[in-house]
Amino acid sequence: MKRSEIYDFLYLKICRLYARYFVGDKPADTIYKFLCSVQFWKEHRYWPHLKNPRTFEDKVCKRILFDRKPLWTTLSDKWRVREYVANKIGCEYLVPVLWRGDKPEEIPFDDLPSKFVIKTNHGCKYIIIVKDKKRMDRTKVKLQLEKWLGENFCQDKFLGNEWAYKNIKPIIMVESFLDNNGKEPEDYKFFCFSGRAEFLQMNFDRFGDASENFYDRDFNQLEVWNGTKSYKGKVVCPNNYVEMVKVAESLAEDLDFIRVDLYNVRGRIYFGELTCYPGGGAIPFVPRKYDFLFGEKWL
Repeated sequence: MKRSEIYDFLYLKICRLYARYFVGDKPADTIYKFLCSVQFWKEHRYWPHLKNPRTFEDKVCKRILFDRKPLWTTLSDKWRVREYVANKIGCEYLVPVLWRGDKPEEIPFDDLPSKFVIKTNHGCKYIIIVKDKKRMDRTKVKLQLEKWLGENFCQDKFLGNEWAYKNIKPIIMVESFLDNNGKEPEDYKFFCFSGRAEFLQMNFDRFGDASENFYDRDFNQLEVWNGTKSYKGKVVCPNNYVEMVKVAESLAEDLDFIRVDLYNVRGRIYFGELTCYPGGGAIPFVPRKYDFLFGEKWL
């Protein structure tokens, strides 16, 4: 193991342990704030301004460390957020749930269609795409789900600081596969500030050769990088883009910032998720001016 890997392993573990046993559900204390600020500097090469935040990443970090509104837990829970979405914009935007429960061995695989998506509700990247049920290794899937269900995404990942996930009761959700010509649909991630969609991050082939583009509100491409390579193909603005913006803004209403993730499949809009902490506050904007530009919108 390289020296840098040893440092990361030990440092992140110390941060998680401190958060678990000394912070809990409280806002970060001075020690934990310092521990997270060191990692912030390591990722961004500037110290976070938490008293008077200026950049977008400053403000994500401040929310992570100090904001303990129960609403963030509701919005981060992939099951409970569905009720929030239904009340805001209606059930027709929700991806159909084929089954839910908390025991992998109870998933009715024989009754499911040939394509579907399995996910858990309590973290990020807890997802299995099944495109051909006949080729799926059920034992492997069940073991993976058991592992995920045994994790607390807040306490067991990265710095242990993404509090919104800490108190979510884990369950399994099986959803319909949104078929976009045999592939997963593009992901439209709207950065909404004070209820207004200001920027769009569009992700392509998330589970393969991942890439992304950024756009302004009017779908003009921006020359900015934020963790994933730029998409080189041709992108056409959807015919129902105005409706997508309206949906995103309806879900973001009354929130100072939220990222609203949507799908667009053959002209039909589906809700993906609401994200309180994009990138965990750990992915730099290149060029850095966009860190300030996004931050200026967050009032």
